[in-house]
Amino acid sequence: MAAFPISRGPLLILSILIITAFVLRAFLSVPSASSLGSRRQITMLTFNIWYPSVKMKERMNALGEIVQNLKPDILTFQEVTLDNLALLRRQHWFDRYNVVPPDPELEIRKHEGKHFVVILTVYPVDKWFIYPLKNSPVYHRKLVRAETKSAVSSNVRFVIATTHLVHAASNTQKRELQLKETLKVLSGYKNVCVMGDMNINEGKFKADGEVVLPYSWSDAWLSLPGNTVSNGNTWDQSRNAFASMQSNTNTTKIYKARVDRVFCKLSDFKVKEMRIVGNESTKSGVLPSDHFGLFTIIELSSRKTQHKKTSAVTEVFFKRSPDWGKLINQKDEKS
Repeated sequence: MAAFPISRGPLLILSILIITAFVLRAFLSVPSASSLGSRRQITMLTFNIWYPSVKMKERMNALGEIVQNLKPDILTFQEVTLDNLALLRRQHWFDRYNVVPPDPELEIRKHEGKHFVVILTVYPVDKWFIYPLKNSPVYHRKLVRAETKSAVSSNVRFVIATTHLVHAASNTQKRELQLKETLKVLSGYKNVCVMGDMNINEGKFKADGEVVLPYSWSDAWLSLPGNTVSNGNTWDQSRNAFASMQSNTNTTKIYKARVDRVFCKLSDFKVKEMRIVGNESTKSGVLPSDHFGLFTIIELSSRKTQHKKTSAVTEVFFKRSPDWGKLINQKDEKS
């Protein structure tokens, strides 16, 4: 018997307080459907998190810091592997989200351990699907889509999708077909955004040229005043050591590109804000990836957006320069 027995009363009270604290913490960290439904904004983050093992633990910690600071409602990740996903699952913020597909590890194994794309959302998911892009026989790229039940209003359904289009200048025609297929699959929704690494090499001297969208779709970055093609680069070998480790289009030129995109078709929302993130070292001392990420805020609009047919453009296409064929013979970039 202990020399100084402790009364059961104080122990019982202490136990109740500890349990109450844990319950309150869990309740406050997981938003309810009613609290989500009362909001007018949806915050979204997309990131190609880079599959190699190079400083993976430090990079995933850096990514976790960004997620904790921004607390996005929706995340889309590309180049997800068994290894980097396992590191993310150990971080306390991960359990806040519903994962689509629910078993991404299974999908990764189906791809012989290669990388995949996933959606994380705080909103309840009504329906989801994985759509294999027909124009991707070699790289097996997929489109993942999730329909949310109560994003900001019980009367408005919001759909989020992500994909990772094929890379390399030589694959410009395949990339164009994959984007056409992606927007066609999603075109039936009133409020939808597709985010991800589109690997688009846009510009006068790039293989893809200008991306011309259907009348009902918008490039979220370019929809905001002050944003241009040149100030939206998410791949920048002059600012990202991980990107500079990889091959250039040629040996003398630093490669920069706006490869990551957010394309939206919105009837009840408008794009309110968008910025590049992950372009500065965090407490982990490294950048999260060889890509920068994109953080987007859309807001419920009091006025429905009317998509007027101002042109005959009904499907996306790449408006290339006349000599684009010469560009695809250059050394392919890795992005």
